[in-house]
Amino acid sequence: MDRISIAADALIDAENANTVLKEFPNLSAPKSIEEAFLIQDAVLKKRGREIAAWKVGPGSGEMTITCAPITVDRVFKSPAKLPNSNRLKGIECEIAFRLGNDLPNMEMTYSRDDIKNSIKTVTVAIEAVETRFDSWPVANPLWALADNQSNQALIIGDEIEFFDEQQIKGLEGHLVIDQKEMVADAGFPGGDPLSLIAELANHMSNRSSYIQARGLRSGDIITTGSWNGVDFATQNSLIKAYFNELGPAILEFNS
Repeated sequence: MDRISIAADALIDAENANTVLKEFPNLSAPKSIEEAFLIQDAVLKKRGREIAAWKVGPGSGEMTITCAPITVDRVFKSPAKLPNSNRLKGIECEIAFRLGNDLPNMEMTYSRDDIKNSIKTVTVAIEAVETRFDSWPVANPLWALADNQSNQALIIGDEIEFFDEQQIKGLEGHLVIDQKEMVADAGFPGGDPLSLIAELANHMSNRSSYIQARGLRSGDIITTGSWNGVDFATQNSLIKAYFNELGPAILEFNS
């Protein structure tokens, strides 16, 4: 078995058993950004689940982009419930977009205007953050990237028709965890979500063959990064993320 497959199996086994990894076994840890994405793709293929969404954020250092697929079993309509067995219970307040047409992987390069014309709806979203490793934050960014950038689930609120990018300017988010309310005012990571989604669309040519063949599709939801960093819920927490112009998304941890 090759290193990529060993690493993917380790992540899957850790999640299925709700245990943590101290390290990748048998020297299978990713040694490059390319290997981290190969591990993502191997996990996706081994699980055999369809992609329903993507998370995307700006790169840092040698990483030109941070992104990960989110499968259909991990996307929930608000109000949603997740089990208390989630250990980290990290919470991110985000804004997501749904595509209204396919963006196939082709030799052309997608522009910001291509993305603007492809978006159908915009919605507030909660990303539930988990790690399959034994510490947070994950010390090695390649390990976090291989672990689907620490995604556990995506909860989306009511969708609003996207017709003008003025809709996403001047927004201020709020995050309520139990009785504590915080202002989520960091803005879009990288500054411009449409350019970020264009980078994601162009990134498809760097992925495994079956993701290249898929590209981005009509109906895909793309969430564009946290407005609050990461805050943490506890057992039985009730979480609400909202933007006044977009409405709320609600998540509850329960038994």
